[in-house]
Amino acid sequence: MRLIDGTPQEIAEFLRLTQGEEDPDAGAPGDVDADASGESAGGALDWTQIAELVSGRARSPEIATRVLDFLRGAVALGGVEIGPGESERTHDGRTDYVMVRDAGVRRFGAVAYVKATNGGLTLRLTREDVVDVDDRAISFRNVRAGHQYVVNCPLRDEAAVQVALTLVQLALAKVRQ
Repeated sequence: MRLIDGTPQEIAEFLRLTQGEEDPDAGAPGDVDADASGESAGGALDWTQIAELVSGRARSPEIATRVLDFLRGAVALGGVEIGPGESERTHDGRTDYVMVRDAGVRRFGAVAYVKATNGGLTLRLTREDVVDVDDRAISFRNVRAGHQYVVNCPLRDEAAVQVALTLVQLALAKVRQ
């Protein structure tokens, strides 16, 4: 663990400079494999463990609340599984993001990745998938043509959480076709 001392602006600048070119709105890791079957989900966790993982990694209680609200809403849609990814770089072997997956046959990876640290959310949707959804909460990743994880919807407030749940429904419908 690294402790950082400074004003909020200094800390934000430090994080921006030290986190590379990663999109702060994204929930997915930069190298997500769009066609991964996703067999490894970081191990099955119960809700208490998911809540501890999110709360332990979130930069603020407000971010943790929005991430957990989103995950509860996603699970309430039915036919959904959630779980963290795996990492050799963390003390507990889990990533900073939680995956949302279709509980059916896994032909694709996660439909959404939500980053517990900052509430970033990336969905398995393209620009074409959201042409009928007009909301300021939606942004797009700058990724190669043909990439399936293009849509971001950072969980900045409760309205964004609701938009994100609508987008998860679109992503689930897409992988269930």
